[in-house]
Amino acid sequence: MNPSIPTAASHSLSARESLAALDMTQMWRVETGALRIDSAQPGEASRFMRLALPGDVIGVEKWVGTDDTLSLRALTPVTLSLVQASGPEMMHILMDTVVIAHQRCREVVSLRTGPASQRVKCLLLMFADSVNHDAKTTAECALPHLSDMADILDVAPETVSRVFSSMRKLDYLQDRKPHRARFSSLALRAQQLLPGMTSSSALQRGQLGVAFSV
Repeated sequence: MNPSIPTAASHSLSARESLAALDMTQMWRVETGALRIDSAQPGEASRFMRLALPGDVIGVEKWVGTDDTLSLRALTPVTLSLVQASGPEMMHILMDTVVIAHQRCREVVSLRTGPASQRVKCLLLMFADSVNHDAKTTAECALPHLSDMADILDVAPETVSRVFSSMRKLDYLQDRKPHRARFSSLALRAQQLLPGMTSSSALQRGQLGVAFSV
């Protein structure tokens, strides 16, 4: 970290607000909310890499001197706290960060492969667990913008909307506002595939990922 740069001990981001380049020279711990981390190589379109959820430390790449070009943007309102550590404490943080980064990369596989209904289910449960991991029945949490969810899940926005509609009809989704949802986490965890939905044979990005029974 660069001690010559004055930085507040905490930082807040509104939904869809990006972390400034100056702030990315520091290490931060996500206290609340969720961010998306994208690869943003010069001359290329940015590509989703992974999520950052409460407890995760961001900015390690800059701290260790890698040349990765990343962009970080809040998916929901986010609160960050500055990480200031050295010696054994910093080593412990770095080791934890490696383990968590591996976990987040594994989660990306679940979020971007398989039936679209399963992808939406995984995303909902990830956001619910990040707010209250002990919520076994009903969960309520902030959600990203529809276009962000679609990009993270690698499906069309219409597909996400249709999955939510099916969940609402089955009473899994009890309340759905533009950026917040309340749902039965118990029912979702037990459901392998939402009735009426099957895996799509669509091969191209942007095509519908689920088929509905007529």
